Amino acid sequence: MLRLGAAAVVCGLVGAAVAQEPPVGVVPAAAAAPTGDLLAVQGYWKPLAMRYDGKPVPQTADELAKLTAVIEGGEYHLYFKAPEKDRPLKLARMVMTLDPTTSPKQFTFEFQFGPLKGQKRHGVYEVAGNELRLCYGPADKPAPTKFEAPAGSGYFHEVWAKQPGK
Repeated sequence: MLRLGAAAVVCGLVGAAVAQEPPVGVVPAAAAAPTGDLLAVQGYWKPLAMRYDGKPVPQTADELAKLTAVIEGGEYHLYFKAPEKDRPLKLARMVMTLDPTTSPKQFTFEFQFGPLKGQKRHGVYEVAGNELRLCYGPADKPAPTKFEAPAGSGYFHEVWAKQPGK
């Protein structure tokens, strides 16, 4: 069974406690409609494979199935469906900024709540059909230059499949 701590490792929250997102009191102004790669990544995503520091995380397909990423506008939301809960837990909300002008293409996540609020993760991404590949490291490391997470690197490598109709 996937423990919440393992789910936290999956989204780059190594050692961080999962915090409840504060209620929003003010509705932000409408953002511009996504275009280009940001439009291509909109929707619901399920993980196909994840590696951290040379090892698969989580270990089984059942554990992977409990995770969902939702990209809306410029925000990336990560959810975990615990069997004992009637609704998914939000593990993270991050502002996602894409830079398609680099090779490989780069992105930045900035955490919006919880113990990592304000911290950034830098990485590379690739959109190919209905798959999204991400590779990123801890806040104190630069973006990786390849889609790999070898042992000792501290990098995450994730492959996500877009869910139809969402």
